[in-house]
Amino acid sequence: MALDRLPLATRIHLVGDFPLLGEREIYQLCHAELGARLLYYPDTRIVDGDDIRAWLAGADGIARLSRRARGSLDALEALKKAVALPTGIRASLSILAPFKISRFAEAEDRLEPDADSAYAEWLMDEVKRVVTDLPSSSADLAVQIKLPFADLAEAAESDTGHSAFADALLEHVTTIIGAVPESIPVALHMNCRDGAGFKIQPKHFADMVELSNHLQGRCVRRIDLLHIPVPLVVPDESFFSSLRDLDLSFQTRLCLGLIHLSDGVDGAMRRIALARKNFPEFAVAARSGFAAREPAVIADFLKLHVDVASACEP
Repeated sequence: MALDRLPLATRIHLVGDFPLLGEREIYQLCHAELGARLLYYPDTRIVDGDDIRAWLAGADGIARLSRRARGSLDALEALKKAVALPTGIRASLSILAPFKISRFAEAEDRLEPDADSAYAEWLMDEVKRVVTDLPSSSADLAVQIKLPFADLAEAAESDTGHSAFADALLEHVTTIIGAVPESIPVALHMNCRDGAGFKIQPKHFADMVELSNHLQGRCVRRIDLLHIPVPLVVPDESFFSSLRDLDLSFQTRLCLGLIHLSDGVDGAMRRIALARKNFPEFAVAARSGFAAREPAVIADFLKLHVDVASACEP
C-alpha cells in the first residue's frame, strides 16, 4: 500500500516526543493505534532546554543528532521486521531552530558573541553528519524543524528589535533546511507550546501563515509538511481566513493542529468544518507534542487522532 493513495484528510502527524517510553515502545504504540494513517513516526527524543544549556556550556552532554537519528532508524527497522509497514514510511528527527538560545545559559557560561549563529552552524554540521554516517537516512528519515513561534511572538510584544530576530531566525532556518538533501522530507512545526503556555490569538494564526510564506519564499528546496497549531476556542470561520493567503507549493502538505483531548471528536470536527471553508484539504494533528501529558492518557489521545481522521472520511 502506497501512502499517497490515502486521502490527505485522513492522514495524521505527530509533532512531539512521548514521556517515559523507549524508542521501540513508541513505534509499537504508534503502529498499533495509528497504522497507515501516520505521516512520519515521531522523533523518539526532542532536543530541549537542558540539551541547549549543555551545548552553550561547551559540554559533550548534548546528544549528537546522528545518535538520535540512529535510535529512531533502529526502532523503525525493528518495527519493519515485526510487522508489514506501508511503503514510504519514515522516522523523524526533530531540530529546535535557533532563536535567542542564550536564554538557556547560566551565569557561569561563556557564550559565543552570536550564540544563535553558532548553534545554527552546529546544526548544519550535524545534519551533514547524519547523512554521511547513516546511509539509510535517505530512504527512512524525515527532518522536522521546530520553529519557536510562541517565543518569537512574545519577543515581538516586548522587544522593539524583534524584527531583526525574526529575520535572523528565518535566515538560520532557511540555511538548515537547505542542508537537508532532497531525498529526505522536511516538516516545519510552528511551535506554540501546549495549552496555557501560550494562547493563540487570531493575529498569531495570521502571523504563522505569513511567516510560513516568507520561509517558503526563501527556501531553495521544498518543505514537505507545514504544521500550524489551532487553539481550543475558535469562534467562527473568520479565524481561518488567513489560510486563503497561504502560498503552498503543490508538494507541500498542510497539517492543522486542531485535535484537543478536552473536547474530543466533536470539537475537532467543528474546527475542521470552519477551516475547510477557507482551505479545503489538510492533514490533522494535535496542537503540540505529548511530552507534557500524563503517560496514562497517551493511548486515548492517539485513539482520538484516529477517530477524528475516520470522521473526516466520506
